[in-house]
Amino acid sequence: MNSIWVIAKNTFKEAIRDRILYGILGFAVFYLLTDLFFARLALGDVSMVKSFGLAGIYVCGVVVTVFLGASVLYKEIESRTLYFVISKPVTRAEIVLGKFFGLFAAIALTISAMAAIYLGVVGYEAREFDMLGLLAILFELFEMGFFVALLLFFSSFASPLTATIYSSILLFSGHLLELVLENAAQIGGITLRLVSGAYYILPNLEKFNIRGLAAHHTMISWPVGISVFVYAVAYSTLLLYFAIICFKRREL
Repeated sequence: MNSIWVIAKNTFKEAIRDRILYGILGFAVFYLLTDLFFARLALGDVSMVKSFGLAGIYVCGVVVTVFLGASVLYKEIESRTLYFVISKPVTRAEIVLGKFFGLFAAIALTISAMAAIYLGVVGYEAREFDMLGLLAILFELFEMGFFVALLLFFSSFASPLTATIYSSILLFSGHLLELVLENAAQIGGITLRLVSGAYYILPNLEKFNIRGLAAHHTMISWPVGISVFVYAVAYSTLLLYFAIICFKRREL
């Protein structure tokens, strides 16, 4: 457990020193502040301000996760620092878990900074604390945790570019599953059976998307929120398990 903590801490420090991270964060701050301009165009429509803000945090969170997560194992192998780590009493499972927790902590810190600006903008416009918006950002953070685990899984056996492509395809597909299933239900037959199989096998990432509900001040129940959290933890754990297996079999 101590090894995981040390690796996570070093990974976190490396991630927050990355210049790309600050570039993306700077753009996110600029985008969120332009919400004040959008509010003027929308004649004070707070729901539009919330929609733009939450969508911007999500997109920037995905970009940060891709840049930080796709090459985290590859850089260790290329720079040969991984050989030094493995020479110590550290297992490959501990390396994968340490990398996950370190990256997730860096991404959580980045999203928290964006969330603070978002809440400030909404508070200025609506004169209220956007609790539902904060909940939507928390759900986005759950999804980013899943995405980090997904990137680590593909990175355990593929190059950073391949891992990015595969992960992005699954991320995009995960948000379209419900729509595709609805269309397949109208067609029926073998198409519906194939799509239904994919629906239950692939991750359904629309579970994490409550931005529309938050923007229009629609509450969600506690059981729904807990189920989404359990879904994120279960899927991330499964991906990390397979990432550890693949990384153990990888020749260095």
